[in-house]
Amino acid sequence: MERRRFLALAGAASLAAAGSAGPALAASYPFYDAGVTAEAHAKLGELAPYGVTAFAFTPSGGWVVVTQDGRYFARGIPDACFTELGALVKAGRRIHCLAFPPEGGDRWVITTEKGVSARGLTATCLDRIKSSYAAGKQVVDVAFPPAGGDRWVVTTTSGFHAKGVDDECYQMMRNLTQGGRKVTRVAFPKAGGWVVVAQDEYFARGVPDACFTKMGTLAGGGWQLHTVAFAPGGGWVLSTRGKTPALPADKVRQVENAVGGATLWQRMSAYRTPGVTVAVVVGNKIAWSTGYGRLEAGGAAAAHPESAFQAASISKAVAALGVLRLAQTGGPALSADVRPHLGWTLPQRDCVTSTAAPTIDRLLTHRAGVAGRGSTSPAGACSGFTSGGGGFAGYGPDAAVPTLLQVMNGEGNSPKIELTTAPGAEYHYSGAGFVLLQRMLEQRTGRTLTDYMQAEVFAPLGMTTSSYALAPAFELASGHTSTGAVIPGKRNRYPESAAAGLYTNVLDLCRLVSWINRAYTASADIAGPLSRASVRTLLSQGPQPGMGRGLFLAGAGTDGFSYSHDGSNYGFRSLFQGYPKLGAGFAVLANGSDAGLVTEIATAIKKVHGWP
Repeated sequence: MERRRFLALAGAASLAAAGSAGPALAASYPFYDAGVTAEAHAKLGELAPYGVTAFAFTPSGGWVVVTQDGRYFARGIPDACFTELGALVKAGRRIHCLAFPPEGGDRWVITTEKGVSARGLTATCLDRIKSSYAAGKQVVDVAFPPAGGDRWVVTTTSGFHAKGVDDECYQMMRNLTQGGRKVTRVAFPKAGGWVVVAQDEYFARGVPDACFTKMGTLAGGGWQLHTVAFAPGGGWVLSTRGKTPALPADKVRQVENAVGGATLWQRMSAYRTPGVTVAVVVGNKIAWSTGYGRLEAGGAAAAHPESAFQAASISKAVAALGVLRLAQTGGPALSADVRPHLGWTLPQRDCVTSTAAPTIDRLLTHRAGVAGRGSTSPAGACSGFTSGGGGFAGYGPDAAVPTLLQVMNGEGNSPKIELTTAPGAEYHYSGAGFVLLQRMLEQRTGRTLTDYMQAEVFAPLGMTTSSYALAPAFELASGHTSTGAVIPGKRNRYPESAAAGLYTNVLDLCRLVSWINRAYTASADIAGPLSRASVRTLLSQGPQPGMGRGLFLAGAGTDGFSYSHDGSNYGFRSLFQGYPKLGAGFAVLANGSDAGLVTEIATAIKKVHGWP
């Protein structure tokens, strides 16, 4: 069954919170069930008008129902559980949930507004419940996947914790909380699948069609889905005790429903992209971050904002910070000719007669006369180059990865790097130019780009999942072809690291965006790799109109002024953008081969948040 979802769109009048006058009889509270005993159905009908707060099945087919005013009925539950339930109700406790681990026997948990009673839970689950109460957070739901063991979900009044659950289920729980919602109920059918409910929103996977249809019936009537329970024999129960509350707009769901005129999932399917991650900055803080789909088609691992993807040409934008850091700390000035700092002779074509120098600044802005890959044919030409050059193909699993010097000499799968046009005269987007910057940086510092960027940029900014290593030890997404197939070797390798080799996640990119924004607008230097003056240089137009150093600029002189870069490696697409004066920005990473998807997501983000 495909993932299916519903966003309540009832009018304001129907969103008024119910039950504010107390637990009075309200015969209009609807419920639905199927495949349960006649007695369970009858008792549910008898008690539903009083507002069901908990309904649960035992692994052996017993069941229990509790209302918000303390009425309850049980059949076939452990004696100790029934006795404790009665004592809690008599003491005036409000029952939040009852749950039974799938191993059966005398194992159960009851949570209330003041604490927990339990028997036979795993130590980690019980410790999590108790620590939540100790922190002042009531536990509103506990759920156990059918596989048993130390697998559980604990939902509190302010968040959730999970262990051993399906990764996509966790992904959905996390995503729902990013839009200002709280997870209120999680349930697992015995045959597999799951349901996650978060106030006015729910997601389901692998539940009976009739059950899902009735979820839609409740939500379509403006009712909040309060109880979801699955019987061991395949039956199910749904109930509500009030209308969906009035809630602030959920920008995450608005973005998901505004991608390319459809939903984000529909566009992922159309573009045959298995996984996408998104993060958004508001007020120079990460406001929300989400993941969708899988890190690899057919795999079990879901895409999370913490997952690392190849950033492709965003590598250039990030490497530019390293180059400016070097200039700021005693390295060559941006106006310097790069050639004396290469430890290698940069060849030039016979027709290049200019005495102008390929400066570091010109390399950062793609005007140094170093044409990119794909623009160098015919070999003796100095004009008439094909457009779109600048990238690198990478090296698959069966290919030997050349050294950076071998790349520069044309001994890999790309032409040798040379001066192809007069420096400063023309714009040619050039990954080869950033290879020269990488070589310059490594020669001047005696460190690899990987080590230099880790120490000088990533560590100071808290970018803990970013690296220029060929194969970093992160959770890595796999690249996919335009048909959705995993590329050979899952990921190509890019020794041209500054041009194409960065691995990162959307959280790190948005940490970078937040810092650049703050450093640019600050009245003095702030902690970080660059001074305010250097950041101003980074985001000021250089030799190329519309470009800062390694970044594309737009809206200069307006509040909507922004910097950005996109990326395209084999099997990966990426895009990030920052708005210094708005304190805003976003990052999108995808493991597919069509740039249209990340562009459509970016457009949706900007539309929902009102950014140019």
